[in-house]
Amino acid sequence: MDKYNNYSNVIKNKSSISPLLAAAAKIEPEITVLSSASKSNRSQYSQSLADTLLGLGYRSIFDIAKVSRQRFIKRHDESLLGNGAVIFDKAVSMANQVLQKYRKNRLEKSNSPLVPQTSSSTDASSESQTNKLPEYNQLFPEPWDNFCRPGAIEALDSPASYLLDLYKFIQSVELDGSNQARKLETRRADIPKLSLDNDALYKEVTALSIVNDVLSGSAREYIDQSGQADKAVNQILGDTHFPFTLPYSLPTQQINKGLGASNIELGTVIQRVDPQFSWNTTQEKYNQVLLAYTQLSSEQIALLSLPDVFTQNFLTQTELSAGYLSASTTEILAEKDLSRHGYIVKAADNIKGPTQLVEHSDASYDVIELTCTNQAKETITVKLRGENIITYQRTKARMVPFDNSSPFSRQLKLTFVAEDNPSLGNLDKGPYFANMDIYAAEWVRENVSSETMVSRPFLTMTYRIAIAKAGASLEELQPEADAFFINNFGLSAEDSSQLVKLVAFGDQTGSKAEEIESLLSCGENLPIVSPNVIFANPIFGSYFNDEPFPAPYHFGGVYINAHQRNAMTIIRAEGGREIQSLSNFRLERLNRFIRLQRWLDLPSHQLDLLLTSVMQADADNSQQEITEPVLKSLGLFRHLNLQYKITPEIFSSWLYQLTPFAVSGEIAFFDRIFNREQLFDQPFILDGGSFTYLDAKGSDAKSVKQLCAGLNISAVTFQFIAPLVQSALGLEAGTLVRSFEVVSSLYRLVSIPQTFGLSTEDGLILMNILTDEMGYLAKQPAFDDKQTQDKDFLSIILKMEALSAWLTKNNLTPASLALLLGVTRLAVVPTNNMVTFFKGIANGLSENVCLTTDDFQRQELEGADWWTLLSTNQVIDDMGLVLDIHPVWGKSDEEMLMEKIQSIGVSNDNNTLSIIVQILIQAKNAQENLLSQTISAEYGVERSVVPLQLRWLGSNVYSVLNQVLNNTPTDISSIVPKLSELTYSLLIYTQLINSLKLNKEFIFLRLTQPNWLGLTQPKLSTQLSLPEIYLITCYQDWVVNANKNEDSIHEYLEFANIKKTEAEKTLVDNSEKCAELLAEILAWDAGEILKAASLLGLNPPQATNVFEIDWIRRLQTLSEKTMISTEYLWQMGDLTENSEFSLKEGVGEAVMAALKAQGDSDNV
Repeated sequence: MDKYNNYSNVIKNKSSISPLLAAAAKIEPEITVLSSASKSNRSQYSQSLADTLLGLGYRSIFDIAKVSRQRFIKRHDESLLGNGAVIFDKAVSMANQVLQKYRKNRLEKSNSPLVPQTSSSTDASSESQTNKLPEYNQLFPEPWDNFCRPGAIEALDSPASYLLDLYKFIQSVELDGSNQARKLETRRADIPKLSLDNDALYKEVTALSIVNDVLSGSAREYIDQSGQADKAVNQILGDTHFPFTLPYSLPTQQINKGLGASNIELGTVIQRVDPQFSWNTTQEKYNQVLLAYTQLSSEQIALLSLPDVFTQNFLTQTELSAGYLSASTTEILAEKDLSRHGYIVKAADNIKGPTQLVEHSDASYDVIELTCTNQAKETITVKLRGENIITYQRTKARMVPFDNSSPFSRQLKLTFVAEDNPSLGNLDKGPYFANMDIYAAEWVRENVSSETMVSRPFLTMTYRIAIAKAGASLEELQPEADAFFINNFGLSAEDSSQLVKLVAFGDQTGSKAEEIESLLSCGENLPIVSPNVIFANPIFGSYFNDEPFPAPYHFGGVYINAHQRNAMTIIRAEGGREIQSLSNFRLERLNRFIRLQRWLDLPSHQLDLLLTSVMQADADNSQQEITEPVLKSLGLFRHLNLQYKITPEIFSSWLYQLTPFAVSGEIAFFDRIFNREQLFDQPFILDGGSFTYLDAKGSDAKSVKQLCAGLNISAVTFQFIAPLVQSALGLEAGTLVRSFEVVSSLYRLVSIPQTFGLSTEDGLILMNILTDEMGYLAKQPAFDDKQTQDKDFLSIILKMEALSAWLTKNNLTPASLALLLGVTRLAVVPTNNMVTFFKGIANGLSENVCLTTDDFQRQELEGADWWTLLSTNQVIDDMGLVLDIHPVWGKSDEEMLMEKIQSIGVSNDNNTLSIIVQILIQAKNAQENLLSQTISAEYGVERSVVPLQLRWLGSNVYSVLNQVLNNTPTDISSIVPKLSELTYSLLIYTQLINSLKLNKEFIFLRLTQPNWLGLTQPKLSTQLSLPEIYLITCYQDWVVNANKNEDSIHEYLEFANIKKTEAEKTLVDNSEKCAELLAEILAWDAGEILKAASLLGLNPPQATNVFEIDWIRRLQTLSEKTMISTEYLWQMGDLTENSEFSLKEGVGEAVMAALKAQGDSDNV
């Protein structure tokens, strides 16, 4: 049977063939054109062509007409002995004639109403009926019998018909394919099994979901066969590194995309879900937040931070015997004078060698001893000679002595000498390996004030030494190479040599040629340098430099070239364009860099600047690896870039320096800041010269003006920050230098506060609050594992962001906050106004205010000496002042006094006790009114608040009046310190009360129930703490946004804090009732509140103070903004790079469900 026959039972009986088809198959011998194959076997010609057509599945001429002429001939011409074209043409001709006849018959039938009628038509003449013309609906009547119900599956325009026709069309196309073609049933095995039900036909689904289902099914089959059937498809995609679109984490994408639709980040969610937000957050939590801000999955982070497989230099014994010579290191840093530098060994257990530079040495080389280890952990010791090679070009003048101070190229030379290794012996058990790091180090002062010179590395060169017998294969020398290249580039180690070709590299990495040029900083992306910078390294101004400046290892390609010479570039070779200076080590860096660039969506030169600047701040990262501090810095950058549009150039200048470099066609960032406009006759040039910033005239004053113009600050602000920079850099008093360090410090001090909407002065005040160091930002940041969160630059920036936003929300300023916290203290200078103030209080304490014995001379009080009794029991003092009555929540002063009087036990007569209480209350009110009126008039605070204000600052009405009476000043010199301190405290607390609009109800709650606020240290003092001020603002914000009034809030707190015995706790659980009450106040779901309290670990699960309720309100805000439940927000707050895949998967699905609930189906 022919492969094109789709029928299951072939009709072989000739009598069943259509007569017309038989006629079409009738070919006259004289017009038959036989093929060469037919001529060799003429017996086949006698076979009936009609039987052949039947065998091919054609029973009528219409079956042939359904197929195109070209396809019919291609399929059957050979089977029909070369008559395919003739038979097709005859069949189509006959089919057209039959169709025409059919249409003519239908037209004749449709004209039947025109025939003259003989019944009941006598009113119409026969002539008019005969001459009547046909109408359109008569000529073209609707074929109602062929119609079906609109929307029915069997309709011609239904999805089922379209799908069926499409499916048949694909089958017909596949018939023309070769036997090796992948047919639809192979590519989409689900389609033949698809049930044409209502869901399949009418339910709208995205093309992406179909693609995902198909690909997941295919991937599942492959995974099941690879022995990883226990892992989900998405988990495998995260563990796979090739192609370069992987690793892919669906949960991470869901979380980032879902939260992004609500304009929020995962790091922000983690911050707000943390109960300690935001002043007491631990360093571990900040690390979690910063890594979350990268928006990278744990698999992506793992790929970036994996230990290096290769070293910068792989040296075999043969290469060392010939003498290895490194690239020159003098040209590495443009901003440093490297005329005097050398090479030292990084100390390690398996290495012995020089670890410090030596000023003068008579030895021509140093010996480095390496302990090399084979696969069986057996060791040998190898000695290498290390030399500092200088390339010096003499001038043509004779008798010019060698000048060791001139700039010249320096290179490290390593040599294996057989005489130094007589015991090396047999290497059959090899190869033996050893890793070694060598520093290029410069001479520097130990610190800014020391004369002691020490070695400070500025470049790390990594080596892997392989000692093996002659003829060792590459697989033996680099056994780890094959797995690396297969996993990351899809090639074996042997085939990896193809990556040097530009086309092959682009194919394996998914990069275009122009993208590779940008990556390598070549072609149209060459680095350029500002013309307004004179670099400290003198080699670039001499004839000793044999390379263009700047080079890619200075800017644009620093990371991928490991900050070393012989930078990669594109050259033309016989086989096409190639990448020069490519190595396994650089391929490993390119592997990380290309992926990271796509994940962060940054141009290559900007990402390189970002990475290398961060690495400069990473003190223990001389090898320039992507470490955890680097990743955290990238997270902070991505957050600031998203929220504040901070560019890589700005962020890099914060961590290191303003860059003087750019790529072709752009302006260096340094010039964009300080030379963007021609305001002066000459541009601002970094020439390394010093200037006095205190001068008002001359060239030094011009430098100050240029700096002020570039930073967009006033001269007053500059004079405020200049001493901070001078102190941080150890410069002479009143002096700065036109250098990268100085301008970068000034830029940090100005730009970081501006990012968060603060002035420079306010930013420094805020930094002083956070770090206890005003000039913290003047110093270049340095990451150190020993740093606490109080000194960690990245954490401090996050704190500064949160603190500035909180201050703005509550109408506070950094200056006022510093005063409230006591960080900044104003000088208290006694004045005549103070004397008048205290004299007024003393003079007001007349007999109408102070109690006397006469006040108790009443008939109702006879029988007891109440003056003596009250004085003895510390209710009043000898001067008639009522002693302090400590307030209690829920009790009035009258009740407190009554309890005090009753405790004396003199009389049980309620009438007598009531009279005593009334006398005392009148006196107490008079004394409070006197002091309140005076303080209110002087400080502008509400009179009713004054008694509570005095108690809050650690004093009380009685204490103040007593001090005034005993120490009434007569002049400025007689004002005692306690009274001066009182005026200062009153000023500070008045500022807090007025700024936050605090009423006496809140202050009374603060004094009597500090635990309801959540204060861990409720002690009253003249100095406020940041947690207390923060909780006060939380309370105020709660009151303003509550669904109930402040009394309801107090009632809830009172109910939630009812103390119970253990037996009562067992019998009665008020948690649900508390959740319901709080739900009414917050206008939120009680179940969510109860769940939040349980997640917080409260026992019983009920919020009892403002600290806990503020945390619940933060969850409420997040939940309402994102439509994510409390439980999943809590899980989101626990997400780290080490979290289980199942946890991330659950959170990702919850985020997508919440996004769909918001009606955003496009992003689901």
